[in-house]
Amino acid sequence: MSKEDPKTNSGYERTLTNAHIQLIALGGTIGTGLFLGVGNSIHQAGPSVILIYIIVGIFLYFLMRALGELVLSDLHKHTYIEFIEKYLGKNIGFITGYLYWISWISLGMAEMTALGIYFQYWFPHLPTWVPGLITIVILLFINLLSARLFGNLEFSFAIIKIVTIIAFVFLIAYLLVTGGKTSFGPVGFGNLAKNGGFFATGANGFLGGFQMVIFSFVGVELIGLTAAEAQNPKVTIRKAINELPLRIILFYVMAILAILLVIPWNKIATTSSPFVQALGATGIRNAGSIINFVVISAAVSSTNSFLYSAGRLIFSVTYDGKGKWNETFGHLHRQLPQNGLILSACLMGLAPLVIILIGNQAFNFISSTSTSMFLIIWCLMILTHLSYRKQTPANKLTDFQMPQYPWLDYLTLAFFGLMIILLLSLPANRMAMISAILIFIILWAVSKIWHQERAI
Repeated sequence: MSKEDPKTNSGYERTLTNAHIQLIALGGTIGTGLFLGVGNSIHQAGPSVILIYIIVGIFLYFLMRALGELVLSDLHKHTYIEFIEKYLGKNIGFITGYLYWISWISLGMAEMTALGIYFQYWFPHLPTWVPGLITIVILLFINLLSARLFGNLEFSFAIIKIVTIIAFVFLIAYLLVTGGKTSFGPVGFGNLAKNGGFFATGANGFLGGFQMVIFSFVGVELIGLTAAEAQNPKVTIRKAINELPLRIILFYVMAILAILLVIPWNKIATTSSPFVQALGATGIRNAGSIINFVVISAAVSSTNSFLYSAGRLIFSVTYDGKGKWNETFGHLHRQLPQNGLILSACLMGLAPLVIILIGNQAFNFISSTSTSMFLIIWCLMILTHLSYRKQTPANKLTDFQMPQYPWLDYLTLAFFGLMIILLLSLPANRMAMISAILIFIILWAVSKIWHQERAI
């Protein structure tokens, strides 16, 4: 697919520019997992959460290199699911496609739940389901207009998040150098050594911190889903993936370190954003409200991205299929998967029901379930890359190849497998991981029935 091609073979219009892709890639790594979920991670692991972010970030970079090679090997494909169908079989592709779609739906529900928590900073008596429901209606309207409008919106949200985190890190660095104090005491590295030291919660706490950290990175592969609507994907996708390590260090590690320099790890609350707590502690007037506005914009941004992804995934798994379901969701209106977007938004809109049933634990349960499903999907993606390399002659490989193939593939696959075992062993995450496995099994049974009926 050349730079001049205005559409993909399925009818997508290539309207996303280099700036769009770069900012979507950057903004996609900064969401509720960082702004809200990091409080839970710090509570679990103490200061060692910094090391967890580095470890997970490294393996997610390996995953993205593998996925980048797949995407650039065939720019006519809409999503990763088509690669899975080609190299692992249609049955696995069917299962993964719907599991992936359900995962994006659950992520959108998690963001909607987080929005309710954020708005309670200003409106303590506002029902937590109201902000999310209003948001999903507005975002659906925007996504139904054009992909470029989505890109422009994400561009704006990403700039807000990036500028805020950079400003936050520089502010805490200034307080550190000048000997500044907050309501928690002096800003300094001493907070990393107090209250039990770097590994304050021991091995169990360190391992328990992985779930929410992984959730923080969920959605990082969104940049691959934009390839079908990118004006010059061979350049932009490659650049976005290669810059991932820098984004991880700057926007995760430095930001969390800044929080811990201000607030002792054991005094960070899990019911509100640690960024709001840290800035509020500096005594800067209205700082808490400013950062709360930013974390709200981050949640809206993530919800927007997840709706975008979910709509395109349901289109991808039903594209060119037969039957009423496939005909309804497997074609485009004005180069957009409108029916898929509407269905996905309606399902995300069920988040209030989860909040009513589960209460304050809704965010933790939904985020844990999302993490569990993505771990399964990431394993299948690595297996797809391994199969692609085995089936593709050396002279037909793209020049953007997975480094140290196949050993880094095996190492990454082993890491994701260990994370699945870890979540099954942790009581707080066990039910969510079991739920993800059950969903996979149900989809497998449905796919068997589906393909048997079509064979008759």
